[in-house]
Order: sequence, then C-alpha cells, then structure tokens
Amino acid sequence: MKPITADEYDAVVQKWREWQSFPWGKLLYSISRFNIERNLGRHQYNILDVGGGNGFNSIYFAKQGHSVTLLDYSPAMLSEAQQATEREGLSDKITFCQADVNKIQDLFQEKRFDLIICHLMIEFVQEPQRALKNICTLLAPNGLLSVLDANRYSEVYRKAFQANDLVVAQQVIETKEYFHPWFSRQTPLFSSAEMIEILQEGGCTPIGDYGVLCLCAYLPNEPKYDIDYYNALEQLELKLTNTYPYPLLARFYQVLVQKKQVGESSYKNIGNTLNNGFQPAALHGAGEAQVVGRNPLNPLDKIKTPRRS
Repeated sequence: MKPITADEYDAVVQKWREWQSFPWGKLLYSISRFNIERNLGRHQYNILDVGGGNGFNSIYFAKQGHSVTLLDYSPAMLSEAQQATEREGLSDKITFCQADVNKIQDLFQEKRFDLIICHLMIEFVQEPQRALKNICTLLAPNGLLSVLDANRYSEVYRKAFQANDLVVAQQVIETKEYFHPWFSRQTPLFSSAEMIEILQEGGCTPIGDYGVLCLCAYLPNEPKYDIDYYNALEQLELKLTNTYPYPLLARFYQVLVQKKQVGESSYKNIGNTLNNGFQPAALHGAGEAQVVGRNPLNPLDKIKTPRRS
C-alpha cells in the first residue's frame, strides 16, 4: 500500500468528525470503551493512544484520571485534539506527539505504557505487522493493548445488506483488502483470529476477543437517530460484543492482549490476570463467571480457563 501522507490525513478531518457524530460512530466508542474498562483495574494508567486523531478516546480516559500520550501523524487532527483538551481543562493530563507510527520506537525508547490503544488506524499503516510488533515492545509488564479495526469477514454482509449487491458480496468472500474511498487506496483487512496471531508473535497473550457493531452496521440507518431505538440497540450490542458467534461477523473486531512477563506461559498469564481482577471477556460474560459461547476457531477458546481463587 502506498503510504498515506500527513496532508491526506489533514484533508479528511471534517469527514472524520462527521463520522464520529453519527449513531454508529457513537456506538463504536461506547462499546469499545466498555470492553477496555471491563479489563482495567482501579488504579491510574499511563496510556498511549496511537493514531488517536482528534482525541475522543484520549480525552475520555483523561477524564477518568489517567495520563495519556496522544500520537497522530496529522497536524490538523492534533490541533483539534489540543483545542478540545484545553476546553475540557485536561492539559495537564494529555501529552501530544505528531509522528509517523513507524517511528514509534525512536520516540519512546525508555518509556513503557500500562495501556496502548490502537483503534481504527492499523488498516492505514503500510506495514501493519511490523508496526504492531514495535507497539508491543512499548507495553509495560502486564500492560494491555487494544486493537480495533474493520473485520474482513464483515465485507460480505456490507455488500449484501448495505449495497444490496449480491454479486459483489460473493466476490469478496475471501477478501483481505478494502478500497477506502477517503484515501483512494486498497487497505489491508484482518479477522480477530489473524490479529491475535500477530500480537502473540509480539509477546502478548490474548485476554479479550470482541465484536463491535455486531448488528448496527447491517441495519437501516434512519431508526438509529431515534433515542429510544438507539438506547435499545446499544444494550443489545453490549450483550453481543462477547457472545459467540456474533463477534465473528461484526463490522469491527476488538482484540485485547496483555504483555507477558519474561518466562511466563500464556496459561499462567491468564491465571494471573484473573486473580488481578481482569475479565477475559471471550471466555466469560461481563461480570459473570460463565462461558457465553465456544468458538473452535478462536485461540481464546483453546485456553483452559483457570479456576478463580
């Protein structure tokens, strides 16, 4: 993929702002934050928001008392984020860094983070596997990484339901690319299982495998602007986000992984996570100690769940 320039990112700031204001944009943020927070402890975190754009997530987590570093390649996006941060009185909580994600190791040679957020950015990276490996090195021991992006399995449903084009839907069954109209490029697509494998190669252990917009992306848009419909849809999406098999065909996957301690196996790490109060959501329902569904293709379902102490 041809690299996307900072000027090209600057040119889509208005489109990005509009997308965030749509009901489906708001749902993506509420569901993905819910999935992160179910895995967080009660202490304050040092957070890196990679490709954080105009600061929606950075500001949200700064309001919760966390310290955030927002990294983005677009000066225009960062300018919006800085202005919003000042309006919210959070300038002491958020640090801004304008840089290419491929330079991330040079920027943070010594610093390590308790939580790294990579949402809606990895599809725009020229070498996503390499970038993710470098990002994994910035995690503190037991640190968490959340990766969210378009699910390649959703393309068939998008073409069939949104575009009403069954011929094209059949053509994209095995697709691993998406033509992004904002940048006029073919951008890479992954499934959650493929993303988990990449992050495991970076020394991380999966603790959560979620679907975001399991139904919303395939429903008519007009009813979503009704507040009662929206609230009901949000509650349904919160239920489906980690209930197999619905995440498999969600518009977006969200994978949470944890940095392994040196010498620790994946099994031991998951056990320690449970004892520290984290909830591996692909194995348990939110706040419930029960399996919500088995997925034989999902690496998380191959992990034997340790008993709670």
